[in-house]
Amino acid sequence: MKKILSIVMILVTVLTLMIPVLASAEEYSGVDMWVNCDNGKTLNVREEPRTGSRVITRLECGTKVHVDYFTGDGWAAISDYHFSGYVQAKFLVSEKPGKYEITEREDDFVALKEPYLVSALARSAKSDSSVGLRVKPNKTSKAIRRLTAGDQLQVIARGKVWSKVVDLQTGKTGYVANDYIRKI
Repeated sequence: MKKILSIVMILVTVLTLMIPVLASAEEYSGVDMWVNCDNGKTLNVREEPRTGSRVITRLECGTKVHVDYFTGDGWAAISDYHFSGYVQAKFLVSEKPGKYEITEREDDFVALKEPYLVSALARSAKSDSSVGLRVKPNKTSKAIRRLTAGDQLQVIARGKVWSKVVDLQTGKTGYVANDYIRKI
């Protein structure tokens, strides 16, 4: 009799402790949430809740998704009119995020002891393609001028995404995305 009573007490205690955990997981189940990715990247939607699973589609930052349920191991099952799959739950937020800017703070740049020359690259195969030399290191910052393929710049500081450069044609200092320059 004491054993049965002990087992019942243990079960009641465990179930009582699990109620808040289950309630918090259910709080966001069956609701709409938004994708909030780092660095403006896309979020992979996968067939199964694991990183090695096949990618079904990719979602942009700010995309609204319907969360069917959370798996409990860091993944959320989501659905849309076009697909259903799994995403890492850490990239979902309950409020729509603001428009994402890839940006770097001034102190994220490494000043170069020996600046080097680079050439601007075309953004596409179009002959009139250009790249923005910008006031700040983000894609929504005001453009100082448009650079065309072959324009020469001197890199004076480098960040992960942007380089601080001097435009050799105008002498102005600004920022250009690293993807659009090549060392000469």
